[in-house]
Amino acid sequence: MADVPIAAAPLAPRRTAWLDVALILLAAAAMLALPAPDAGGAVVAQLMVPLRMLLLVGAATLLLRWRGLTWADVGLRRTGSWGRTALLVGGGYLALALCAGLLMAFVLPALGQPAQASAAAFASIEGQLWKYLSWLAIAWTSAAIGEELIFRGFLQSRLEAGFGPGGAGAILALLVQAGVFGFAHGYQGIGGVLLTAAAGLVLGGVRLAARRGLIPSMLLHGLIDTVSLTAVYLGALSLAQGA
Repeated sequence: MADVPIAAAPLAPRRTAWLDVALILLAAAAMLALPAPDAGGAVVAQLMVPLRMLLLVGAATLLLRWRGLTWADVGLRRTGSWGRTALLVGGGYLALALCAGLLMAFVLPALGQPAQASAAAFASIEGQLWKYLSWLAIAWTSAAIGEELIFRGFLQSRLEAGFGPGGAGAILALLVQAGVFGFAHGYQGIGGVLLTAAAGLVLGGVRLAARRGLIPSMLLHGLIDTVSLTAVYLGALSLAQGA
């Protein structure tokens, strides 16, 4: 009797999830090697922001297809009424305002960090309408859409699969993605990292409250950055704490 070849067993779902996490983090690290956002820099430097996000979303899309998944499977879909979405966005904004207020009142001063430290990278848009509008466009595309797809859609969902089902896995995934999100904004300094990590916690929590849908977190992210950039444009630097 001829020997029947035995096919290699596929990787267990949790192992594939951790492999996906490792691969997207490697891709993100490569993107971080590109120039950091600089609101006062040349147009080419500014265009690097959406370009590297586009490359990262492309890499995540390939990984999802490799697993037989789509963006809808990790949250790019409606999961409730627009009224519920508005409540989640409003509640998330209030929660983040509270977290940011506590950080700026107690944690940042203890670390010797000025409250407006994270806004320094964008200070040059003050009073500059064209720069303000161009960064606002980037905020609603590269940040609100791109970052939510990567951090809350891809990374948080794959971390949940890696940690396993249950509330503990969801909480660990929420914490880890928030930490990675904060670290990715290291160009804003220690204060920016902490504030952005807090934003990651709130955005990830909104995703969970939205039955793992991304639309509310995308809208909330866009709102946060719009308020922050508008504050910088108007000269209210102490209020400009963007995600």
